[in-house]
Amino acid sequence: MVRSVKFTEKIPVSHHLIEVRDRMVMVGIVVALFFGVCFYFIDFLLLWLQDPLPLRYQEKLIYIAPTEVFFTHMKVAFMGSLFISMPVILYHIWFFIAPGLKVKEKKITSMFVTAGTFFFLFGGVFCYFLVLPLGLKFLLGYGSTWWTMQVTIQLYFNFVVKLIIAFGFAFQTPLLMVLLTKFGVTNTLQMKIYRKWAFLGCFVLASVLTPPDIITQVLLGFPLYGLYEFGVIVSAMFEDPKQRAAILRQWEAEKAARKAAKKGKVTPASKKKVTVKKIVKEE
Repeated sequence: MVRSVKFTEKIPVSHHLIEVRDRMVMVGIVVALFFGVCFYFIDFLLLWLQDPLPLRYQEKLIYIAPTEVFFTHMKVAFMGSLFISMPVILYHIWFFIAPGLKVKEKKITSMFVTAGTFFFLFGGVFCYFLVLPLGLKFLLGYGSTWWTMQVTIQLYFNFVVKLIIAFGFAFQTPLLMVLLTKFGVTNTLQMKIYRKWAFLGCFVLASVLTPPDIITQVLLGFPLYGLYEFGVIVSAMFEDPKQRAAILRQWEAEKAARKAAKKGKVTPASKKKVTVKKIVKEE
């Protein structure tokens, strides 16, 4: 069992490592249990993942190695258990961090788990019902005039599962922004200033998480930037108004100083001469 720690309690690093080990064991047990469930219902899970594929292509999936079917079942079951276990994983991550926070900061514990689970599931559902049908329709129809598609089951199910997991993690962006704001790593003013870079970063991240085609990248890039803007709004609700006002005044002062420096109104400070006195002792 994992022992709860109070905010004022001081514990050595070894105890933190023990807690990490215990929580990882508990998460591993949960993932293993759901893995068994997913593997038992693997036929239903495979049919569900195969449903976004156009009907005329579903009978053309092949396998070329004796072990391909078995390992595909294992991978799909593991990814399914990881997807289902995400609320438990987020719960243990947050409660490992929570003892180092103040009482007010602990109030967002339940919100962290609930919102993280919601956005992860929403990202997976968004990918399954919108991105996969459109992406597969474009990719499979692109070269069908000249060639016949032959995709192995391993390649197809790896593609589908990884894309759903990628969308689930990508949709954690607002939650991550709120946490960074709450911990003082960043602030909403910086988020608004660097909007252009955030827009570019969303599409760079989309190109990394999705297959190399423009359709799926766009279908992830725009929602990801929309989540960024939503994260800015939500982060403002959790940000300290006094701290935000102080940061705004500091930024305006720095901006005015830069403008004045460009106009030549600021003169460099005169260097002071340092006089070194020698003290000679009479012998």
